[in-house]
Amino acid sequence: MAMIEPSCNEAYAKVFADADPSDWCTLGYSGRKIAATGTGTGGLSEVLSSLDDSAITYALIRLSKTDDGGDSKRVKFVFLTWVGENAPAMKKGQVTAHKPAVGALFKGYHVEKQIFERSELEGLEAALDADLKKAAGANYDMGNINSGVKAGGTSGIKNASKEFFMQKDKETEIKGAVYEKHTSGSKGISACDLGGRSMTAPPTEAKRNTVGYEAPAQVASSANSDSAVEKSPVATREEAVAHVEPASPAKEV
Repeated sequence: MAMIEPSCNEAYAKVFADADPSDWCTLGYSGRKIAATGTGTGGLSEVLSSLDDSAITYALIRLSKTDDGGDSKRVKFVFLTWVGENAPAMKKGQVTAHKPAVGALFKGYHVEKQIFERSELEGLEAALDADLKKAAGANYDMGNINSGVKAGGTSGIKNASKEFFMQKDKETEIKGAVYEKHTSGSKGISACDLGGRSMTAPPTEAKRNTVGYEAPAQVASSANSDSAVEKSPVATREEAVAHVEPASPAKEV
């Protein structure tokens, strides 16, 4: 991993800070270390004019992009890696290993490009603009060329979209919902146990409403005792009196 000098952090902080006018910084090799080689306020064109065919340059560029209507302004960062055609072969070989470390320093960038030849610089600004629009998310420029939207005109597109979705929301809104009301005494309705809640019906009734519940069979002993009672009728009054033993006579004093 490349040794990154503290000057690189300072250069990055200038470009990333809103209060600093610097909108670009470049890093290059100083022996085996990577150090800051410059900062400026001239934007992409100034960075491209400073590229050396015999050197490796890492650049962070701050760009302010505005849509065609002029309603939305966004700040975006571009990470460029320039591999000069005449740069030492050893340095070229180190780019693959060192670029991730520089990218970690340039945290927060939106688009990354690696350039090897000057012919690739032609049309670079337009290519970056297209990539930044993709990275921006909402793109209010779509269709503006054909419709002829002027500066400040995209607000009409936004308002039309807002009105459309508000109308759809009204059309699909659920109103006047009517709920059926029942009492516990209504026919066909019985209280049951709902996950541990208190019941308004006896436990036996609640169990009958439980899925998979089977009433237990009657105990055989109780059935036998009932039959025994039926077979042993209660004795009549006369029979009961006949079985009473006479009282013993009282002793004389």
